[in-house]
Amino acid sequence: MKKYDLSSLNRHVDRNKVKPLILLILLSILPGILSANPFEKYNDELNQYAPLESSSIFRSTDHSIAHLFKSGKFIPNTDSDEENTMEDLPKYLNFSTLVSSRIIRERGEVIKKHTVKPKDTLMAISKQYKSDLNKIKKQNGLKTDLIRLGEVLEVPVVTGNASVKKVVTKRIFINPAPGSRISSRFGRRSDPFNKYSRNFHSGLDMAAKVGTPVVASADGEVVFTGNNGGYGNTVILLHSNGYKTVYAHCAKIVVEVGEKVKMGRVIAAVGRTGTATGAHLHFEVFKNGKLINPQNALNSYQKVITKLSSSEVAGL
Repeated sequence: MKKYDLSSLNRHVDRNKVKPLILLILLSILPGILSANPFEKYNDELNQYAPLESSSIFRSTDHSIAHLFKSGKFIPNTDSDEENTMEDLPKYLNFSTLVSSRIIRERGEVIKKHTVKPKDTLMAISKQYKSDLNKIKKQNGLKTDLIRLGEVLEVPVVTGNASVKKVVTKRIFINPAPGSRISSRFGRRSDPFNKYSRNFHSGLDMAAKVGTPVVASADGEVVFTGNNGGYGNTVILLHSNGYKTVYAHCAKIVVEVGEKVKMGRVIAAVGRTGTATGAHLHFEVFKNGKLINPQNALNSYQKVITKLSSSEVAGL
């Protein structure tokens, strides 16, 4: 076998030509080395088993909504560790339903008793009470102006306090999520999962932190608790006068079906279960089976009129 003398070969190679050649090779491969993604191989392998776009959640054309899902801030199901880590909720929250309270005095006639004294005449009595003489006679069944000493007469007197009533205006419903802010109203709106589409929003969304107490908006009976599809953890209350209220996306429910609850009773906690883009309470109101605007219910009032007794009037 023929042997080569490498030392002699090196002597024949022009070292000044080799250096530029090596530099050219390095420059051609360096960009690929710098831009290579070391995780690309693993991402490709993962996508073969669980493609990122395989779920309809990520098919929204609204990039901000898609980001919420990918970031994990959106919980598309009812399974949540928040229920286990949430602090104990209070049983009741005190609310004042009073809108106004006023006293109404009505002008009219009242009957006053007068015992006839010496020298009393019907004319003198009518002037004393500023009453009509003929009304006094008619009230007492007198045919003439003659009256007897010691006789008790009924004297009709016109007064500004003939009738005194107390009129109290109260709210029928209270805000079910104290301290919340309205994030979406009842009616037509842009679909939060597709900004190019519009749909009908059946309730009032009240944004609040997870764990915020949810209270019964009025006295009623619990007729449903549990998972309700896209509504997530839901409580439904049946009220008097044909009303029904729905409380959805709750993180925790603390009442049971059949339980009678008073206005202000804590029934759940604000969450983001079901189909929700963030922590909030979805509140719906029905009247005689028909869906109505919850804000109309929250702005509705009732007047309670009480006729005050004479002792109560005297204390005013």
